[in-house]
Amino acid sequence: MNPSKLSLFFTLSLIFISQAYGASLFEGLCAATVEDSARCLQVLKADPEIASAKNDLQLCKLILKFGLKKATEAQNYLKDLAKTNPAPAIQECATIHYDGVVGSFKSALGELVDDSMTSNYDAKVAGDGPNTCNTALAKANINDPTITALNKEISLISTIAFLATNKLP
Repeated sequence: MNPSKLSLFFTLSLIFISQAYGASLFEGLCAATVEDSARCLQVLKADPEIASAKNDLQLCKLILKFGLKKATEAQNYLKDLAKTNPAPAIQECATIHYDGVVGSFKSALGELVDDSMTSNYDAKVAGDGPNTCNTALAKANINDPTITALNKEISLISTIAFLATNKLP
């Protein structure tokens, strides 16, 4: 075997071994997000626990907890913003829409073990809040890049959680 073929064989062997032993589950999950895979990796790497998940159930639980944490942070940001900018659309996002997001992530987490189909549904529905928030802001002619970025992140986490819980039996 010539050196270049040997090097290629060695590299491929290492890739297969790393996939079989210890390659993070979330990297495969992020690949499933296709056009958002790079953002997915960036978002999930913010929580080092996610990278250490040993199985699909643990990965789902960590992603849903992460989603709940991020949704709660986003809602708190919006509530604080509503104090200084009491526009009805911002109030609506902070309360109605993000109450739904937080509730959906909580429900998905609570149902994860006993009813994975409901958990999967709730993970997907969590993405409705950011979308309806964006719609409310657009109707009110409010263009806030920070809110847009928050909504985009929460929507992506919802998609990731949906894909993760979809892998459960």
